[in-house]
Amino acid sequence: MKISEKISILNVLLLILLILFIFWTINVVLQTTLIKNYDSTLINQIYHQNNFTISLFQSITNIGDTYETITMTVVIFLLLIIKKYYYASIYLVLNKVVIAGLNSLIKIFVKRERPEHMHYIYAGGYSFPSGHSASSFALYISILIISLYIFKKLSLKIFISAICILTVLLIGYSRIFLGVHYPSDVLGGYLLAATILTFNTLLFRAKDLSILQLKGIKN
Repeated sequence: MKISEKISILNVLLLILLILFIFWTINVVLQTTLIKNYDSTLINQIYHQNNFTISLFQSITNIGDTYETITMTVVIFLLLIIKKYYYASIYLVLNKVVIAGLNSLIKIFVKRERPEHMHYIYAGGYSFPSGHSASSFALYISILIISLYIFKKLSLKIFISAICILTVLLIGYSRIFLGVHYPSDVLGGYLLAATILTFNTLLFRAKDLSILQLKGIKN
């Protein structure tokens, strides 16, 4: 497939994700039947705790905390710089910063209160979109994409991809399980992050799909 064709596909994907995020956000703000049914159905399935699972998911959700994700971003950024993957390092930080910033702004505008049921971990501020979900998606899916282009071994690509996807899903699940987010918050966080990540990928693919593989800035 030609580069222009791949970029066209990403353009379509970006449009779809943007429409879905806007649609989802409007429904959350209006508290439509769709959102209420979606949240109540998943909460009834997920919100069942015991001492072991509370401890387990508290540890998992901490992986998505601000300090932990910033630390991981800095470590990966420095490793990429050392290996001279300059484009990839900028791509990683750009995704993390832009997604985290927009997520915070949207929270202020939407002003959705957190669930009223018991919280099993502290969470301040507003609820939509889920910051942990968006931030973990920004970080770990960026790592996934970068790894697809800088590693040659297929088994390593599969391993890293599986770990990244599982981490993102578990962090999102933990936010619902611990009672600090509605399921629609988590999906909103994923949609926001996917939209911005797709947009940034298009920026970095303006010349060539393999730009994340370049060891430095080339003409």
